[in-house]
Amino acid sequence: MASEHTPRLTHLGLPVTDLDKSIAFYEKWAGMKVQEHLKDPMGIKGARLAQKSGGFVISLLAMPMPMPMPGIMHLGLDCASKAQVDKIAADAKAAGVLVSGPVDSGPDLGYQVYVSDPDGNNLEFAYGQKVGIVEG
Repeated sequence: MASEHTPRLTHLGLPVTDLDKSIAFYEKWAGMKVQEHLKDPMGIKGARLAQKSGGFVISLLAMPMPMPMPGIMHLGLDCASKAQVDKIAADAKAAGVLVSGPVDSGPDLGYQVYVSDPDGNNLEFAYGQKVGIVEG
């Protein structure tokens, strides 16, 4: 994909059944701390966690529906603009790999589009997400 800005990896979204237990697990075993709590308009509750030393984030996503929810696990990439997200969406639609979007999901989740790889794993391209900022 040629563009003036290559989207950078920012996070991995993982579906969980118990948000509090999952937060405790990643705090204990991976040395991560909650950076922010999330609530999606569709009822998904979540938390973004990061290590103090790095900018990579995991987004733990507690689903309001039974597990598994196909497609919720994703690798997130940051785009330079809404126009770049729109271009990726158009290219993905033409290639037959567009899953959803683009859609503006508010200030926490940003303007986003999901694209599927050949095995059904998703890439989320977003503009305006507050991901990758690690606070002490």
